[in-house]
Amino acid sequence: MKRLFILVLFSLTLLSCAHVISKEYAEVAEKNIPFHELLKNTDAYLNKMFIFGGIIAETKITATGSEIEVVQTPLDRLGGITDRDVSEGRFIITTKKYLDPLIYRSGREITIAGILTGSRKKVIGEAEYISPVFDAKQIYLWREERYYPYPYWNDPFFYPPMYSPAYPLWYRPFY
Repeated sequence: MKRLFILVLFSLTLLSCAHVISKEYAEVAEKNIPFHELLKNTDAYLNKMFIFGGIIAETKITATGSEIEVVQTPLDRLGGITDRDVSEGRFIITTKKYLDPLIYRSGREITIAGILTGSRKKVIGEAEYISPVFDAKQIYLWREERYYPYPYWNDPFFYPPMYSPAYPLWYRPFY
């Protein structure tokens, strides 16, 4: 019984440390090519698989599917974003699936495995830049962090008014 418990605990530990992109795409993907190198020479890496992630800037529905523009950010070894304030540029994801712009909205974190199909010139403000375009094979949309404020009476620095319902009867002074 003890061995079974240890085996189950060990299995759960290993499963909780898995990459968000499936193993079949992670093994094929180019890992030693940084994003800034792709921006310099996109044509040299055409039709190769890459794993990148970032923050969604815009999602559009097109006649052939969906298109997502992403602000690239560095990823950790499991595919999660490490720093939202660092970016080397933007990239575009194309897919034949219909991705709802309300779900894939601006500000959400995303990690993709995709094949580089080319590049496209885009304009932000008055600046023109080149974005690599990826045909998405797998998309992982990260859950949004939600803040649920805990009950204020659990806060050690909260002192409610003496006769409020949050102040327990046994703490009220006896007059």
